[in-house]
Amino acid sequence: MTDLSAYDTLAAKVAALKLDHDITITPGDMPGTLAEVTPFDGLVIDTSFVRTIGWAGEGEAPFEIVDRSPGFQGFALPEGYRRLGLWLLHYLFSGRDWVGLHLTHPKSRAAHLYVRAVHPVERVGLRTDGPPKATAYEHWPQEVWRHPFASRDMTPVVRLEDEADRPFFAFGWSRDALKEQFDQRKADQIIFEATPTGIAAMAAVLLDMAHPDYGRDEINFEPPVVGFAATQPRSIEARFWLPGSIGFYEDTLDDLFLPPWPEERDPQPMP
Repeated sequence: MTDLSAYDTLAAKVAALKLDHDITITPGDMPGTLAEVTPFDGLVIDTSFVRTIGWAGEGEAPFEIVDRSPGFQGFALPEGYRRLGLWLLHYLFSGRDWVGLHLTHPKSRAAHLYVRAVHPVERVGLRTDGPPKATAYEHWPQEVWRHPFASRDMTPVVRLEDEADRPFFAFGWSRDALKEQFDQRKADQIIFEATPTGIAAMAAVLLDMAHPDYGRDEINFEPPVVGFAATQPRSIEARFWLPGSIGFYEDTLDDLFLPPWPEERDPQPMP
């Protein structure tokens, strides 16, 4: 398989599902052996996202507490998200330790997206021959909430019951000399870690986001304390957009406009 277009036949079946219907996907439905790294031009990642949170408390204090939550934004067409979701499921069937996408679209500020399943060892002395391999996945469309993995009291559709299954996103740097600097501008990798349950839930969200009838043009994964508690505490934020949304108002990835880095934007005049 040279790119994610090999998932198109299966993606069409998923897109045709109605709310009361389901599909069971098995390793035999996948197009051959999953490569360690696969080229993909259907996803653009912007690594410049920073959300600023400010609060002043009560009264008229002459100060404001400001916090920053860094993260990234992903942009794709519906078919791109369907392929991405199926690729995640293919990974769970593959038995690989990790897999990656080489993001070849020229607009992408990140060159690679890496995924790794976290398999916690619950008993001392446990030995395995490698990562567990999933044998089947049953998918049925669900309503997509803007914060799909948020706590039960924050969303009407609960996709993850256990907080331990929430995703962890991180910046990565392919050059060793840059890793200790933690310079967001120089990050050329995005790493996504979760339990197999969390990865399957992420795949389902992407498939549902792209559904022609039940989808949603924006989903957000925010860390606790400074957000809707949809990730692990140390995670950066992740936002994904479809065309026609306020974050991706163009029709194609080729026409996509990425905002300048925060320090390059016009500063507000001092009062």
